[in-house]
Amino acid sequence: MTTLTQDEKKFWNILLSFVQDEKAEAYIQNHFQRYLKTIELIPVRGPLAALDVGTFIPFAALLQKTTPHRYKWHDHWEGDLQRDISVNGETFHLFNFDVERDTFPFEDGSFDLVLCNEVIEHLGIDPFHMLSEINRVLRRGGQLILSTPNIASTRGAAKMLLGYSPYLYASFTLNGNRHNREYCLSEIMNMMDQSGFKVDRSETGDVYFKDEKMGPRFRLLTWILDALRTILGSRYRGDTIFVVARKTGAMATRYPPQFYDIEGSR
Repeated sequence: MTTLTQDEKKFWNILLSFVQDEKAEAYIQNHFQRYLKTIELIPVRGPLAALDVGTFIPFAALLQKTTPHRYKWHDHWEGDLQRDISVNGETFHLFNFDVERDTFPFEDGSFDLVLCNEVIEHLGIDPFHMLSEINRVLRRGGQLILSTPNIASTRGAAKMLLGYSPYLYASFTLNGNRHNREYCLSEIMNMMDQSGFKVDRSETGDVYFKDEKMGPRFRLLTWILDALRTILGSRYRGDTIFVVARKTGAMATRYPPQFYDIEGSR
């Protein structure tokens, strides 16, 4: 890890203090730069009523300790509709629901801010159900901050040129917690537009460790593509998409044909 600023050290120590196993520690090491970017995007005015979709407890603790907002936490597991998790002397009250199928258990316009980080790529049935529910529970003018892997990244392009899948993470897992669909920025922008949001800020960033398992040819090709990206001024080729969008109205299209084959579903 690169040298950290004082604030970054503080954030890192908070995350570590809520880690419960080595797997979670490895996860936050790889995602730490993404966490920093997400914190940067969160508005400082407040306190706002906020919902975190897809809660990861160490990051929830970081949000709670470094931003002024009042959070509700969502998770998805096989069990009770609500549960408490206590870690390091703090308790997090989690709401359990399936974002692709269930009505979120909150009133219309309940929130000023919704975070949806590294969730949409896991959805394999109906991502616009989640977006429609986020729209519903946000007040008009409320903000959505969404991040997701960028399938059109330099890393993805290098993989394709070497004959591999461009997915950032394509592994099957025994618990089903895999990426079902990764997106490019133009698709995410389209999804925001169809879901009643105006994008105020969009960017991509290289926030993950480099894939050392791909070997020297991959590293060389990535270096060449990054150099071309710099020379040509090509944007939006980072590993991860970050979008800040504002609710401007109701859902425009529930099943956009760019994303759904409704006839093929019957």
